[in-house]
Amino acid sequence: ASVQGPSIYPLTSCCKTATRTTSVTVGCLVTGYFPEPVTVTWDTGSLKSSILTFPAVQHPSSSLYMVTSQVTVPGKLLEEKLTCSVAHAAANGSRSIAGEAGCTGTAPPVPTPRHPGAYLSPPTPLELYVHKSPKITCLVVDLASSENVSLTWSRANKDSEAPLLPDPPSVRVQRMYNGTYTATSTLPVSASDWIEGETYYCNVTHPDLPKPILRSISKGQGEPPPGPESGSDLALTCLIQNFFPADISVRWLRNGALVPADRFATTRPRHAGSSVHSFFIYSRLVVSQADWEQSEFACQVIHEALPGPRTLQKSESKDPGK
Repeated sequence: ASVQGPSIYPLTSCCKTATRTTSVTVGCLVTGYFPEPVTVTWDTGSLKSSILTFPAVQHPSSSLYMVTSQVTVPGKLLEEKLTCSVAHAAANGSRSIAGEAGCTGTAPPVPTPRHPGAYLSPPTPLELYVHKSPKITCLVVDLASSENVSLTWSRANKDSEAPLLPDPPSVRVQRMYNGTYTATSTLPVSASDWIEGETYYCNVTHPDLPKPILRSISKGQGEPPPGPESGSDLALTCLIQNFFPADISVRWLRNGALVPADRFATTRPRHAGSSVHSFFIYSRLVVSQADWEQSEFACQVIHEALPGPRTLQKSESKDPGK
């Protein structure tokens, strides 16, 4: 980034906190400058010990810096103007903060209370069939506080409806960036019990909940779909990769005519890798054996980086020479 001077913005307290008998904190936001450093000073006389300037933060895309400085003063001092002065290699500046300016606004609205939710996740195939140590996780989100949260486990099988599990696992509570809390409990289970279809329950209690939340989970029932050798359907798969940006459309054609969108499925764009700034997706179309033998199918891609009409088409049939 080239040398650039800072922009300065005053940060004031709301009127309910700005009183003559209490201390009030005001601040200055200094942003959009390069390079470091800047010097921030306040005209508070003997009150310099109440000044706090935070470390500068650099924006990852623009490389410009931002810093915040605050000062705490007696409320009566806000009746006079406070000046935040900024010195930088490219430009100097200052902003005044008056007590009246801090009392013209209203307090921020009270955010809408969140409703806690609980979710269960099953063992992964890797845990179940390779590591032989399957686990079930109970996740509770949007808790207003971390106190008195309880996650207890129980199970049901043919011999007993819901006996309590001995030695309940510990609960991990974590504060999130939005100020709420999440609680997590992970329960080791028997691979044979899970495969045989036992049901496990997670019971959540917390002072914020009007009543406990009970969630259950078990292995999905049913038989896997027949393989290609046992049926008359075939799956055509189209891989689209190395494109940027992520916005892309995929269509299928049969003998030049569009296939209805509900006949095929397309994944969401995924990053090709942490160090690669491109995306890839898959699209899958199921056709009958008879249709495959008699028709030509094409996967059509629409993306802004393609030349001409922004489309790319690849065709496939059982007999490429027809």
